[in-house]
Amino acid sequence: MRLFERNRRKTTLTAAGVAFRDNAAAALSQLDQAIYRARLAANGRLGLLRIGFISTAGSEIVPNLTRQFRELNPEVEFSLRAIPTADQVHMLETGSLDVGLLRLPIGEHSALDVVTVHREPFVLVVPASHHLAKRKRVRLSEVLGQEFVMYERTYAPGFHDLIFGMLRGAGIVPNVSQTAAELSTLISLVDAHLGIAILPASAVKHSVASVFACDIADKIPMSEIAIVVSKQARSAVVDNFRSFALTKLNRARNAF
Repeated sequence: MRLFERNRRKTTLTAAGVAFRDNAAAALSQLDQAIYRARLAANGRLGLLRIGFISTAGSEIVPNLTRQFRELNPEVEFSLRAIPTADQVHMLETGSLDVGLLRLPIGEHSALDVVTVHREPFVLVVPASHHLAKRKRVRLSEVLGQEFVMYERTYAPGFHDLIFGMLRGAGIVPNVSQTAAELSTLISLVDAHLGIAILPASAVKHSVASVFACDIADKIPMSEIAIVVSKQARSAVVDNFRSFALTKLNRARNAF
C-alpha cells in the first residue's frame, strides 16, 4: 500500500495516504480526549452521581448543591430522586445509590459514613382555627388528649420513634388518627382537621396550607439531616461531591 507519490518536483499523498492521515488525526484527537476525560474522572470531576434526598432537602439543599457543584464540574451528570429515609439506607448499603440526604436518626449502620449537615427545631403544627394557633410558644402537655397525624414509621423508623419519644417524655400517648409518607401530606391532613403534628420547621416554611407552626417550649432534640455515603470503595466523583457538600453546608450552618 503506497501512501505517497513522489517525482522530482514534489511528494503528494495517494488516496490511501489521505485516508490514513485523516484517520490518524482523528485517532490522536480521540486519544487526547480520552486522556483528558480519564484525568477528570480520576480527580472526581466526571461521572454519574446518583443522589437520593428527603422532600425537605429537595426544596433548597439539593438544588443549591447540584447547581454550585455543576458550575465547577460541568462534566458530572446527576440522577436525583426523592426517596424516603429507610429506602435510602438500603440503597446506599446495596450500592444502588451514591449519596443520601436523609433524616436522622437511622440507628447503627457500620457500612455507612454519616455526617450531620443541617439542624433545625421541631414545631407543633395546628390548624389555623385551633385554639393554640394564636400562641407562638406552647408546651407539649397542652395537647394532651388531642389527635395526631404522624409520619409513617415504615419510611423512617428513627424519625418516627424520635417524635413518639418527645410525646412520651411529656406524658402523652398520642391518639394517631392518620399516618402518611410525606411531610407535605401531613400538613394537608392538619389543614383538614384530622389531627395536629410535630414536624421540622422547614416542612412548614413554604406551605400554603391554613396551618400555624408553634414553637415548642419543652426541651426536645433538634431535627437533623445528614449526608450519607458508603464506607466501601466508592468513585472519586462521590468523594469530590461529598467534600464539596460538607464544605458548603457546614459554612451555611456556621452563618447562623
